[in-house]
Amino acid sequence: MKTSLSYIKLILFFFIALLSSCDNLNFSNSIKSQSLLSQNENNSNINLTQTCSNQKVGYQVNYPQDWQTNSGKVMNDCQVFDPTSAKVPEQTESISKAIYLRVEENTPFDLVSQENLGEKHLSKETLTIDSYQAVAVERQSTGRAMLPKGQQSYSYIVDLGDRTMIATTYDVPGNNYPKNKQILDAMFKTIEFNNN
Repeated sequence: MKTSLSYIKLILFFFIALLSSCDNLNFSNSIKSQSLLSQNENNSNINLTQTCSNQKVGYQVNYPQDWQTNSGKVMNDCQVFDPTSAKVPEQTESISKAIYLRVEENTPFDLVSQENLGEKHLSKETLTIDSYQAVAVERQSTGRAMLPKGQQSYSYIVDLGDRTMIATTYDVPGNNYPKNKQILDAMFKTIEFNNN
């Protein structure tokens, strides 16, 4: 009888431990949700008082009041955003500016938004942007593509059907990467596509 009671106590102990770990998991999820909520609250302090349009792609987006956007001489209008200078050098592979928007023609969204040999995903969130399927993804370069190993970036990738929009900020010296991520979040709450 004592042996049976011991087994029952042991089973109850494991059952309670299992429930406790489930509660901890729910607690972790609630902490994550709260941190996302506070991140969204921080975004509400960002003043996006300027608007620019890219007629070729067919979108308009708001950006911060003290920032600049490119003139359209090297790249189309409204593709580069920066707090000091959005003048785009002829070498358009540069990643020194705060935020870049580009559109890849005939490039499948699924291909662009998935992890590959050149990068590791640190986080990924599925979204809807102005009725289009999208993801927000933070990545780290593996060094097996163009970016140096360890280079981090944060992007919005939007499925426009036969085209894919990619908006990115890079963690490079001289850029306020955490702030630029918040600004990119806020900008993509305002973006509108006019070629639906």
